Amino acid sequence: MARFLPLAQIIFLSAGVVFWQPLFKFIEEADTRFAMNLGRYILEHGFPHVDPFTIHENLQLVAQQWLSGVLFWQIYKDFGVDGLLILDALVGAASVLIYWRLCLFVSGNKILSFALSFVVGFLIASMIVPRPHIFSALLLLIEVFLLEKFTRTENFKFLLPLPLVSVALVNFHAAMWLMSLVVCLPFLFVKSLRHVKFLLAAMAGIFIGGLINPYGVDALTYVFRSYGVDLINANVPEMHTPTAHSFQGKFFYLAEAFLIFSLARFKVPWRYIFLSGGITFMAIMHGRNLPLFYFLATFPLAYVWRDFTTEKIFKSRALSLGLFFLLVAANTFMITTFLEKSFGKVSAPIEISFFAAVLFALYTLLILRVEGRIFHATIIPRKILSLTVTLIVISGSFFFALADTQAKPPETYTDAIKFILRTERPENISLYVEQGMGGLAGSFGVKYYIDSRSEVFLAANNGQKNIFEEYVDFTAGKINYKDFFRRYDFTHIILTNETPFLFDELSGDKNFRVIYESERVDGTQVVRCKVFVPKKD
Repeated sequence: MARFLPLAQIIFLSAGVVFWQPLFKFIEEADTRFAMNLGRYILEHGFPHVDPFTIHENLQLVAQQWLSGVLFWQIYKDFGVDGLLILDALVGAASVLIYWRLCLFVSGNKILSFALSFVVGFLIASMIVPRPHIFSALLLLIEVFLLEKFTRTENFKFLLPLPLVSVALVNFHAAMWLMSLVVCLPFLFVKSLRHVKFLLAAMAGIFIGGLINPYGVDALTYVFRSYGVDLINANVPEMHTPTAHSFQGKFFYLAEAFLIFSLARFKVPWRYIFLSGGITFMAIMHGRNLPLFYFLATFPLAYVWRDFTTEKIFKSRALSLGLFFLLVAANTFMITTFLEKSFGKVSAPIEISFFAAVLFALYTLLILRVEGRIFHATIIPRKILSLTVTLIVISGSFFFALADTQAKPPETYTDAIKFILRTERPENISLYVEQGMGGLAGSFGVKYYIDSRSEVFLAANNGQKNIFEEYVDFTAGKINYKDFFRRYDFTHIILTNETPFLFDELSGDKNFRVIYESERVDGTQVVRCKVFVPKKD
């Protein structure tokens, strides 16, 4: 039994991330594509210092995600999308498990640490997608765990891996490298001079480790040329403030309010206040920082509520018994419904997780029966927690089972590009396509105008011109489309009626002809796609 419990905890803590992966749709505009393009290029040609993917010439490039791109491309090449999803699941599960051990370390409370980690695992599940932030979040979480161990034990051996973490971070996601120094700062607020000296030495090692990358200091300073730019903040959705109108935003603001209340209500070390406060501020500024919020800002809750016990909540025996039998009934209902409507129709990971939850529920009831203490005040609360977890997992299985029957994501742009390539060689094509689709075009070897690496198209990074500002002005109608297309002499233009003004203008312009057209139904909306080519004089 003692051996089984940790294994069961590992399974259930990983469940949220594992559930999400079969539902992830590798859509056309996935940002992973330009990272994979970069990885493929590096493996074939070495590290680029001039952007090789766009129609623009001599754009300086710092490939700040190069190692992520190489890993994504190699896995995609060998195992396809399923390989990327398995990588996601492994990295996400590892992050949740490290978070769990961190909570357990700071609190010593097994039930609280498990419950907190289980909730966080589900909240970050949808954010675990094949992008470099999954590596940076994991690495920063490892760093904070090591810093916390050093602070509590005063054993400098926990600082020794930090330069290696820095090397990994700067190569996987250089834009986040500065955070490896920032998260050290709260841990300087201690009374021990010896502690401060060791930590400052470790921070020097982190800086030296950061220099071990193909782009040197340019990679370390990448963040200063890429973030805090008003143009990007206003036009890139992930840089917007989380909104409470969304499901994800509601949970964030609820968690934030609970965190602020907890830190204000109880006496906690200053390092927790500064760390949680700083990361919370980052998440409020930009929604892309939500994974960091859940992993780095919330673990102090384990310390604050370390004296929590389920017995304190379920003091009433009647309440405990009522809730227990209610959970048994709810679990029974959900199990029956899943087996009736979804079994055999969903992916294997969901079925495996579902049956793991059922077995755990049966195990819980069996232990109660064997112990013969089902009405004991100290037994029921712990089993209520177990049954609550299984109900969440089983309900999640049913929800994801329904979603798993969705059709594959549409391939509107993919089909259009394939049509062009029937008669044209990739090197002869100069393509205009919307920003989110640039990476897709690049995966076919086609050169395009712009992609989702918004910061690459700032003059501060590329050393040439502010292409991103030009793109924003063009799509806002501030630049005449005739002048714009004449300026770049595109051979092909792909548009959909989701950008109605430009789509309608070119459809009625005699200087352009349509060589391809498709139509699909997206819910209640009909999406039309056309490939335009300029008429030759």
